[in-house]
Amino acid sequence: MTQFQVGLLTVLALCTGCGAQAPDTESGVVIQDSLSWLNARILEAPMNPDRYADRAAFHLRRGELGKAMDDLALVVQADSTRLDARQTLGELRFGVQDFEGAVREWEGALRVDGRYAPALLSLAKVDVLLRSYDPALKRINAALQADDRLDEAYFLKGRLYLETGDTVKAASSFQTAVEVNPDRYEAFIQLGLLYAAAHDDLALEYFRTARSLRPNSIEALYDEAIFLQEHAGQDTSRYGAALDLYDRILALDRSNASAAFNKGFVFLEYMADYGNAERWFDEAIALLPRYHQAHYNRGLAIESQGRSAEALEAYDAALAIDPAYTPAAIAKGRVLGR
Repeated sequence: MTQFQVGLLTVLALCTGCGAQAPDTESGVVIQDSLSWLNARILEAPMNPDRYADRAAFHLRRGELGKAMDDLALVVQADSTRLDARQTLGELRFGVQDFEGAVREWEGALRVDGRYAPALLSLAKVDVLLRSYDPALKRINAALQADDRLDEAYFLKGRLYLETGDTVKAASSFQTAVEVNPDRYEAFIQLGLLYAAAHDDLALEYFRTARSLRPNSIEALYDEAIFLQEHAGQDTSRYGAALDLYDRILALDRSNASAAFNKGFVFLEYMADYGNAERWFDEAIALLPRYHQAHYNRGLAIESQGRSAEALEAYDAALAIDPAYTPAAIAKGRVLGR
């Protein structure tokens, strides 16, 4: 008896009575695309892999990953050339941390078609995670030989070059990714970060393009705000623009302690508005009580207003959370030495 036949017998046994477990009938009539209907179709043609693929899709829509994987495995057993099923099964196994199983599926797909780009890229991602950069690059290039319009391949190549420290090639790869797919949000973020690290205002264009693709992206809002506050120079209007972006983040996520902290930091370091700085550090601490940097910076804001005793309490609070936090220790020594 073949492996597929064994699996098939198991499925047929499970199918018996399956319809009674799901609310998929109306007045005794089976609803099309219900579990009962899918089971009946399998019973009609138990050697047809498409029937199992349909039921796998049904389970995926319901978030039943284990059942979906079981059906996809039956698809592959019935027809080992079904590359789409192997690829999806590998992705699902990877998602539940069955890494060996995922690699096995993708390698199986490549034994059927050595130029199958989705499997090549999935295995390249695994290589990058394992820091096996040469095999990863070979797989990426093989995928691009099969299809030179794969934005995912260029994006992955950019990640690889980032990890190996070649920022020039990384930027080139991310740029190609957005040329191939102008909706590639992640590539615009990576380009923004690369240009931000180079103190180049072109970073703003990339962050803003990313925001145009995902207007409610906290990541893109935050990255742009950080760039504005750190690269204002003589253009003090950038501080206000950064504060507006943090306000947008807080409107989207009222519990975002980092946005509250950064508002305080802008008021403290760049605008010398110590009252507002204190208020926003208070907000950050209320959202995240063990935020030791917020306690420390709150101390600086209070100390700048001439309230040394209260500042000392804030520095002590920071050190209670992180006794090795040197800035708070230095600030405490400064206050005590007066």
